[in-house]
Amino acid sequence: MGRMTPTIDEIRIYKVPLPAKTLYNMSSSAVVTPESTIVELIDSDGIIAYGEACMATPQAQDATNESIRSALSLLAPSVIGANPMNLDSIISTMNSVLKGENEAKAAIDIACWDLIGKRLGKSVVELLGGNMTNEVITYHVVGITSPESAAAEAGRLQSDGISRLQLKAGGRPIEEDIASIKAVTEVIKIGSTLDVDTNRGWTESEAIRVSVACSDINFGLEQPCATKEELSRIKPRILHPLIIDESATDITTISKMVFSEIADGFGMKISRVGGLTPMKVIRDFCLETRTPMSSDDAWGGDIIGAAGVALGSTMPNHLNRGAWLAHPYHQVHYDPINGPRIENGVIRLPKGGPGLGLVIEKGTFGDPEQIYENNN
Repeated sequence: MGRMTPTIDEIRIYKVPLPAKTLYNMSSSAVVTPESTIVELIDSDGIIAYGEACMATPQAQDATNESIRSALSLLAPSVIGANPMNLDSIISTMNSVLKGENEAKAAIDIACWDLIGKRLGKSVVELLGGNMTNEVITYHVVGITSPESAAAEAGRLQSDGISRLQLKAGGRPIEEDIASIKAVTEVIKIGSTLDVDTNRGWTESEAIRVSVACSDINFGLEQPCATKEELSRIKPRILHPLIIDESATDITTISKMVFSEIADGFGMKISRVGGLTPMKVIRDFCLETRTPMSSDDAWGGDIIGAAGVALGSTMPNHLNRGAWLAHPYHQVHYDPINGPRIENGVIRLPKGGPGLGLVIEKGTFGDPEQIYENNN
């Protein structure tokens, strides 16, 4: 299709509010109105592709939605004129311009995967190695609330077909967290699984205390403490599998945690590691070491959701901790037909065409905040 060596001729950056329609409480904050950042990439043949990054709250992640757009003001011009098919070169260029800022880099990287798929007439799933399933398991969050409300929500979600539950905890007296865990456990059905996620909200002593108090309950402890050092110290003293989320920042850290037997699984965010390119490396490592991982993100719409579902479909169910969608909370679709959604506890792959499988109409995101063009 088109020229043998395409170039990135234009990049447009959009700000899209994705307000939470239902309460989403975490230990550090509540989600109100995240502003997603959309990268629209246009190549020299006029093919349009999309990437996305969106942080839920300033307290829950190191990056903010404002810092993502600020970083893109430097990163986007640096890849104008580059070959979008050469992902290693794109990443190298971005790394030479700016250290860190993985979330902004992820939005460009995802757009390149979408573009490559559209140019080759292949889905991102095919580019990632092919799917093992057309229906990707997902999980749903039960926010911080009373034990009674948490149990009621857990029961409702299971009635809707959700078999993986993540109970938020932290930021309140530890007795209330223990009471909520026990209340939710009473309504967990056979075949359902539970993780307790504090988003770094417990001290070491609190994490150990909860694990001991709930020693007869089967669940995973997800990122109970803030740092890798704390997680390493509590690992021999807790009685539940330790799932690493915020501390799983790159393949070097992840491999060390697996080989030192600290991590029993990972809650992976595509934007946190810099996009689908590094995420594929992490997926391959987790498959090789038989380490469960999720393929999701902090927040966002159809684009980042489709990227997570694409990666999740390439993993066997027993190693897939789920591909999470923020859509149930904000109810916004960029593609009202193919946008990924949860049905009976699973997410089907979008079928709108090659790339990410989405069909996004012109004008969907309004006017761009930033525009960068190839003037050569």
